[in-house]
Amino acid sequence: MPDHPLQEHPFITGVSARIGELVTACCPGTPEPGLLVGLSGGPDSVALLLAAKAWSNEVGAPLAAAHFNHRLRPGEADRDAGFCRSLCAQLDIFLHEAAQDPRPVARSRGQGLEEAARHLRRRFFQKILAENSSLHCAATGHHRDDQVETVIMRLFRGTGPAGLRGILPVSGHVIHPLLQVGRSEIIAFLEEVGQPWRTDATNLEGENVRARIRRELLPLARGIFGPGSENVPARLADLLQQDMELLEGFTEEALAEVRLPDHRDQLSVARLLTLDPPLAGRVLKLWLDDGQPSHLERVHVDDVLTWLASGQSGSGLDLPGGLRLTRDFDTLGRKAGSGPLPLRKAEDYRILVTKNSPGEADHQLVIQEGVGDPGDETTWRLTCPASSLAGNLRVRNWNPGDRFQPFGLEGSKKLSDILRERQVSRENRPGVLVVTDEAGILWVVGMARAERTRLLPSTEQTVTISVANRSEHPKQGNDTK
Repeated sequence: MPDHPLQEHPFITGVSARIGELVTACCPGTPEPGLLVGLSGGPDSVALLLAAKAWSNEVGAPLAAAHFNHRLRPGEADRDAGFCRSLCAQLDIFLHEAAQDPRPVARSRGQGLEEAARHLRRRFFQKILAENSSLHCAATGHHRDDQVETVIMRLFRGTGPAGLRGILPVSGHVIHPLLQVGRSEIIAFLEEVGQPWRTDATNLEGENVRARIRRELLPLARGIFGPGSENVPARLADLLQQDMELLEGFTEEALAEVRLPDHRDQLSVARLLTLDPPLAGRVLKLWLDDGQPSHLERVHVDDVLTWLASGQSGSGLDLPGGLRLTRDFDTLGRKAGSGPLPLRKAEDYRILVTKNSPGEADHQLVIQEGVGDPGDETTWRLTCPASSLAGNLRVRNWNPGDRFQPFGLEGSKKLSDILRERQVSRENRPGVLVVTDEAGILWVVGMARAERTRLLPSTEQTVTISVANRSEHPKQGNDTK
């Protein structure tokens, strides 16, 4: 460890103070919460560990580090691990270690290598926190440059305001104290104090999306908009985070006004409908989630508001995940769905494909996440780019072993996992309908859509795919079996 008085260095004092703020936010009410620092040996994690050591010395909190060897760079990976052991020994910090090649995991899960490696690291951190009662949260060295890359990726993938917040300062039991610090500042600090670090050349030379943004897109942005422009996405994330915190506060207050006294599962329809539609939608989504992220999408929330505006007492509405809403005069209630879904046979259904006019693009972008309601055949429509279709379409029933890349995910996922998350019982799964083409699954009817069906502002030609009962819809229009 260098002789520089790190405890008083401006970089250390700033980051250690931020660590204290985030640990408190992550573990409210926990006396002396302990911190686990993810240590790769790279400059960001090394700087973070030095700041965490200063924070620990000041407040007397438990501190440990964790290094995961992915075995992807023979020789270099082992030297990274040796460097981390030496650094932790100098700082008198206990180091947890594990090693596993992510390539078999990537193949088995249908993920990219980067995503599989991230999955293994997260699982390793979770295991350490679960087995060590003195450690309450983990910290990683994601910095402002990582934030910029994340926001850019999400922007071009079509996320909304919540997604454009990028990497959150506190995410579950993980904190990110360096989000307001750039990589150049981190390097300058380490060089000043004489602290070595390890370099992973694949971070710049790789062909993954992040590496290409770093190597190709950001220099182009600097050339067009001038120095410092590459940091604008990070400022956007900060502003949106502030706005979202304000919106979330308004939403919670409005929900408290709309919810019936002493009845968490009931809302006043009249009060809900007096809210501005955007706020009413947020209130309804917060109430339906009930503290846990649900699989309800914006289209479902809009359907509920439309139903409430035109519905009458005694009516009901079924939502994905086995949730049923009921209206009794001014009271909106929720309960588990009534009974299993019908056991549908694919041979009883056919596919209709309709070409859309270019003028419909803006509307389609708004509704693109709609996948239909598994219990309502009138909603079985999917709008997607015509270019996303590969060969003939057909509808079939779910098969064990099915997997595809769901909307919003970087890798593939087992369809059985999605059905379990949607609370579709094993006995109901054979009746789930799936639309496929020569490239695989593109739509799980009423459940999920493939990432390749995403609509973008640049999409020129779109089509709408409908699944219809053969007995109710005789052959008409464009039909692809």
